[in-house]
Amino acid sequence: MPSDNFTRPESFKEGQEKLRAKQDELKEIFAVSKEGDGYDYSKVKTLNGKPANDVDVTEHVHQRLAEINDLGEWVHSQREIKKAHENVTDAIAKETEPVWSPPQPAGGSELKGLGDFFVGSEAYKDRASNTIATMDLDSIGLKTLMTTAAGWAPENIRIPRVELDPQRPIAIADRIPFFTTNEAAVVYMEETTFTNNAAEAAEGAAFGEAALVLTERTSTVRKIAVQIPITDEQLDDVAQVGAYVNQRLSYMIRARLDSQIVAGNGVAPNLEGMNNVTGINTQAKGSDPTPDAVYKAIRACRATGFAEPSAVLVHPNDWQEIRLLRDTNGNYIWGPPSAAAPEQIWGVPVTVSAAVTENTISLGDFAGFSGLYVRRGVDLQVGYTGSQFVEGEKTVRADMRVALVFFRPEAFATVTGV
Repeated sequence: MPSDNFTRPESFKEGQEKLRAKQDELKEIFAVSKEGDGYDYSKVKTLNGKPANDVDVTEHVHQRLAEINDLGEWVHSQREIKKAHENVTDAIAKETEPVWSPPQPAGGSELKGLGDFFVGSEAYKDRASNTIATMDLDSIGLKTLMTTAAGWAPENIRIPRVELDPQRPIAIADRIPFFTTNEAAVVYMEETTFTNNAAEAAEGAAFGEAALVLTERTSTVRKIAVQIPITDEQLDDVAQVGAYVNQRLSYMIRARLDSQIVAGNGVAPNLEGMNNVTGINTQAKGSDPTPDAVYKAIRACRATGFAEPSAVLVHPNDWQEIRLLRDTNGNYIWGPPSAAAPEQIWGVPVTVSAAVTENTISLGDFAGFSGLYVRRGVDLQVGYTGSQFVEGEKTVRADMRVALVFFRPEAFATVTGV
């Protein structure tokens, strides 16, 4: 279904025109930025007549894709509603056609309906002396009860809504800055030795000797992939199957990326998630209240990484324990049940997600010292595998190639044993 900030067009025609315009705009951007198997957004120099860089274009493309997805779902739903309305209108038109009446028999007699029998019954004539007028239907030969099981089955038209299986929202990736890369790996230099021997010196005395060492670091681009086989009949006969499968496969890729950012073990082809990066700060909860342990982890990022944490990542079960904390008088520390609790701790925004490892709180300066370098965004393709061609099947596949980098490990920390 469209997102909460989706603005519905005033008409079906307007929705189609907006959808076509946004698709054409993206088509032009992709045509300009096409580079081998991927896209180089640095080739796009302007957006809407204004100068733009690759970061601007990336954000613009993501925004347009989200808008196209919302508009596409809306246009499709309106088309289905229109079809359903036309079907119902046709059915009503048929039902309101003049009903055939049988010819009346000769000889002065006439065919009577159930109402005629009731009005002529003794029960109706004596209704003044009875609380309720009743009539035995057996007396007119109507003995078979017409039910749904034995009678006319009602016609039901399925509405276009598809209720999706509940899955966790994508939240972690939103905390990481996005960049694009045309390389198979992200290579950068890290200062691994900094020896400051600056000191006051007497006249003629030797200067203190400093030491600086740089080390090359590499984060390899990894691929996240998924596929699903579909019969020709499903793709041909059900209009929304293609869009539905594309949307769900895209979600699967992004959901896996979300969990890899936190817990990827770094063993190829896995990304190296934050919790497994060598050199990050670790704070055991021990006997401390959870907020105290979190503050100590924040202090470690400030004292050893000289960084200011931009987000705290918490599993819903662990956030529950924090939200329900009470003082000795029974007052809720994070506010009464009648009020929405602020999703922050020690002034740092909190992201609550089931992608976070339970019993471990992760935090750090994601905005300043981490990055997702996208070699290729979510790419969907359809083809054959094995004997699918002769069996009338196709495979829809989706994949994404991305590198994850945590430039300064000391700017991050985990709280264990929560």
